[in-house]
Amino acid sequence: MTVTPPSPAPPARHLRTARRAVSGYFFINGIAFSSWVARIPDIKHKMALSDVQLSLALLVASAGTVAGLTAIGPLVDRLGSARVSRAASIAVALGLTATGTAPDLPLLMAALLFFGLAGGAYNVSMNAQAVQVDREYGRPVIASIHAVFSAGALAGSGLGILTVELDIPPHTGLTALGALLVLAALACGHFTPPPTPPPTRTPTPRQSGRTLANSRVLFLGACCFACLLAEGAIADWSGVYLREHVLLTPALAPAGYLLFSAAMATGRLLADRAAVRLGPMKLVTLSALTSGTGLTLGLLTAHPLGALTGLTVFGLGLSCIMPQMFKAAGEQVPTDTGKAIATVAAFGYIGLLAGPALIGLLSHTLGLPRALGLLALLMLAMTLAAKTINTWQPPPPPTPTPAPPASPAQPVPPARSQPGR
Repeated sequence: MTVTPPSPAPPARHLRTARRAVSGYFFINGIAFSSWVARIPDIKHKMALSDVQLSLALLVASAGTVAGLTAIGPLVDRLGSARVSRAASIAVALGLTATGTAPDLPLLMAALLFFGLAGGAYNVSMNAQAVQVDREYGRPVIASIHAVFSAGALAGSGLGILTVELDIPPHTGLTALGALLVLAALACGHFTPPPTPPPTRTPTPRQSGRTLANSRVLFLGACCFACLLAEGAIADWSGVYLREHVLLTPALAPAGYLLFSAAMATGRLLADRAAVRLGPMKLVTLSALTSGTGLTLGLLTAHPLGALTGLTVFGLGLSCIMPQMFKAAGEQVPTDTGKAIATVAAFGYIGLLAGPALIGLLSHTLGLPRALGLLALLMLAMTLAAKTINTWQPPPPPTPTPAPPASPAQPVPPARSQPGR
């Protein structure tokens, strides 16, 4: 007689609540960022900005994001990811409103600096919170939480298109959206359980275990750099490739990135179950092989259907990798998750910024199809990285500092007899 193993117990109620709250934070971030991107052309036109002026404003936003990513880690570890996520989500919503209401370039740059700082801090805190929820949930959920960001980005893009079609000015549309996002952030903060205190740490000297963990976090950061480099390159260059090399019409050329984004969201919805069956790093290996193969075949066909299919498969495979890297960073540094997530996220964001520029430079010498083909080689490197990560053991716990030896006991003088009464 075959005995069916008992199904795992459902997660506790406070964990299910925490998952919904952190998913809400990811949705807020996705819709805020994509709504801002959708209104950039209108803001440029309203302020009569030149390309150079707009580039300077966007550079300020990027600098603010990098500063927020790198500075917030210790605060997340000290206060807890839930508290920082509450504050950062409200700051992002207010920053979005400020970008829409800025009347001139100096104030726009100030608003974008604040928006970037808040966004960088928000990315670290909400990913640290997602790692914590995933760690305590009893089964993988981090990829599906990341899928909510993709859903928010798609919703923000659609909302941006709608407001443009309805001729709603940026200051009205972004102010209304910012107010709604503040309310959503307050709701997420209300339903977030009290933060779990971090593990108690004993002060220790610098040890080989800590150095090993830091080197592994840097390795994971390099993997995230490669992933977001590929994502940024596809975002900026897929439409150009489809229009100029595959000869799609101007109306159909953006469909490549739309399919890529939809595949990213779908892949993250399916990735948690796949991680249970395969294991996190085997999932990364299979995903990287799938994405690299799909992109290679799509570029080789140079046919509309083949190119669109290749971009879709590339997004499907790429979607599963980043969440597993964040999870691995949290596993390697469980007592300093905020710092680890900040490092990994900073590497990834630099890759996101560098990807479009790098592909543009390489396209001058190799041609755009070959330059995009190098992204497939990055996925091949990712399979080797996943095999390396799969061999890692948890870092050794810090050795407690030995207590100082007790001072020798002083001899107790003999008690004197009390005189009789």
